[in-house]
Amino acid sequence: MRTIEATPLASAAAHHGGKAAGLSALLTAGFPVPPGVVFDAAPLASAPAIAAAAVDAARENGWRSVAVRSSSKGEDGVTSSGAGEFETVLNVPGDDVEAMTSAVDTVLASIGENGGVIVQQMVAAEAAGVVFTIDPVTGATFIIVNAVSGLGDALVSGAETPWETRIPRAVDGSVRSADIVADDGPIDRAALRELIRLALAAEDARHGPQDIEWAVADGVVWLLQSRPVTALAEQVPVEVVVPPGYWVRDPTHGRLPRTRMTASVIDEDRAVRPMVVEFGMLATFSGARIGGWHYVTIVPVGAPPPAPGKSPPRLPGWLVSLLIRGSREGRRQLRAARRAMKTDAAQRLLDEWNDRRREELRAGILSFQDVDLGGLDDAELADQLRERAGTLIRSTELHFRLAMPYSIGIFQLVDFCRAQIGWSAEETLDLLSGLADVASEPGRALAALAAMPPGSAERADAFEQFQRYFGCRALDIEVAEPTLAESPHLLNVLIDAARQAGSVDAEQAQAEARARVAARARARLRPARRAEFERLLATAERVYGLRDDNVFLTIDAPLAVVRYAALEVGRRLAARGTLDLPEDVFHLTPEEAAAALGSRDPLTDIRDGAQRERGERAWAIAHPGPISYGIDPGAPPRFTGLTRAERTPTEAEMLMGELIMPRVTADSTGQDGVLRGTPASAGRVTGTARIVHSEADFHVLEPGDIVVCPGTRPSWSVIFPMIGGLVADAGGSLSHPAIIAREYGIPAVVAAVGATDAIRDGEVITVDGGEGTIRRHAFPPRR
Repeated sequence: MRTIEATPLASAAAHHGGKAAGLSALLTAGFPVPPGVVFDAAPLASAPAIAAAAVDAARENGWRSVAVRSSSKGEDGVTSSGAGEFETVLNVPGDDVEAMTSAVDTVLASIGENGGVIVQQMVAAEAAGVVFTIDPVTGATFIIVNAVSGLGDALVSGAETPWETRIPRAVDGSVRSADIVADDGPIDRAALRELIRLALAAEDARHGPQDIEWAVADGVVWLLQSRPVTALAEQVPVEVVVPPGYWVRDPTHGRLPRTRMTASVIDEDRAVRPMVVEFGMLATFSGARIGGWHYVTIVPVGAPPPAPGKSPPRLPGWLVSLLIRGSREGRRQLRAARRAMKTDAAQRLLDEWNDRRREELRAGILSFQDVDLGGLDDAELADQLRERAGTLIRSTELHFRLAMPYSIGIFQLVDFCRAQIGWSAEETLDLLSGLADVASEPGRALAALAAMPPGSAERADAFEQFQRYFGCRALDIEVAEPTLAESPHLLNVLIDAARQAGSVDAEQAQAEARARVAARARARLRPARRAEFERLLATAERVYGLRDDNVFLTIDAPLAVVRYAALEVGRRLAARGTLDLPEDVFHLTPEEAAAALGSRDPLTDIRDGAQRERGERAWAIAHPGPISYGIDPGAPPRFTGLTRAERTPTEAEMLMGELIMPRVTADSTGQDGVLRGTPASAGRVTGTARIVHSEADFHVLEPGDIVVCPGTRPSWSVIFPMIGGLVADAGGSLSHPAIIAREYGIPAVVAAVGATDAIRDGEVITVDGGEGTIRRHAFPPRR
């Protein structure tokens, strides 16, 4: 057996492979790297010979246990990392020749005679993981830390979902100390701060963003590997072409530009058509991708195309009605509206939802969850992805159709109270506060979970049921974003926060408040009008919870099951070299991904297309467009020349638009320094402001905090049992944050434009949900 020479890791050369060279560079620069040696895997090298030399090195250095790692020449390079292609064997006894030989043989089999074999002192990790100094998917300027308790192999192999924190970086690349939070994570704040310091230093030393494996043992942070972030989206500029007209971007229905897959399955233009035809809508919205971002505009029936750079003429309602009657398309829509109102199509659709469609969708979602995607062959998996995508496309159409029972039911009550009592829409909505049970159901389930004894079988069963029924939901309208079920550490944070917050039962108080508002309404009505009021109130009460129930079962849960199938497809395509990363599958359509799975050869055009889409999305994220383009045409006219039946469906949707996303033209800060917005949920609270841009920030919340955010979605309901108040940049009286805040009796202000920029994280503020104001107070010392 030929004698093999052990080279100190700090002296590793290029022929020892990329990983050894990277660790050598870190050691030379003074970074904390576990000591080790490297062996050349050149021809004639054998596992027994390397193992014998490795045991000698371990005995000489006193390493009781070692890690045996690959170091291929193609590993950890500037253009390709080779992550997942090579082997590492942990906890190999340092004096056991047989075990060492087996480990070396495993590593050699993965790299061949091309590179080196690293043998390092084993770190008895209390926590381990990876840190990226830039978002590896979008290129956004965040530090992303993933961590698990114990050794990091469970994370790298995908066997365990890690705790994650995303820490923003300033323009100069630095990180604020206040943004480094380790609540409920397997790594404490001191170790996290040191890890981030080392990661930034490694990025500087190695001249570019780094993907670093790390471990913590006895409070010491060790770097186990540092490689360039490969497959990083190189920004591909997108031509910004603005169509004529007035276009608005809605941040509450998608935080970021949509991926190609999301845009293919959530197509509002396509999905809204059945509702427009069935209910005779006289105006509808149309979407456009401008600079990578999704914008919408309102398109009136029969209106001529807008002229570039010009505002459409403001026409009186009677003339608009006359023009509609004069067009063939307009007359067709008027007939459909009369038919829908005469046959009570909205009520029939609501009954169909309650009697059949809701449970059919729920059963379908549970059935999809029970499929073992990893156990399917390629053809079966492709069929699953196609079937799930088709289900989502159809359920999105149902989502918009179900908007009509909700819109008409609320509109008719608001219209009645405005005409007969003189109440605003916001005053009328107090008649319904607390009736959207579906919006608060996940939060109540979470609170019940928190009250159960930790470690009990009852709690374990309840956690599993929560994951099954509420975890399978998208947290944003984006298939590339993790679902709640994929974020168990986030759930643990929320459960702990719910336990600290204790139970809050506002149901009785809300019922009493509704009764008082209804009594005031009845007292102001003429006796002849009271029966009509009772009928309209009963209808509004029946439909009030429909919107969030609808969103969960027609959008969020179907989007989640599409994601699960797409990810499995992405893993297989990445393993074959068709994609650089499993997540690149989201830059394909479901049909493209399914078709690629049917090819046994890597498809260069598929990979190149996904790279281009990823680069364009990265550019769009780095270059967000304005909230609107074009000249605001102002409020739409009232259709005074049409019958009530002809105009009701359209006016109902117009009211929903005003109450969900009102027109906002100026910053919310007045001359007195007080921020103003739309009152959303009555009450007054003073507390600590927490800036929450997305679900990834939930872990920073503590009981009683006031959430300040761009906007929320129904999936955010899980945080409401623990927070003290809410401020949103966008939204109206019937936006998701407003509805959920009223369910929990939490003071809330929405449409407070610029609040997330004006208010600093940790600042003390007072929110008055009745006045619609936010007052800023002293800023406490940083923790």
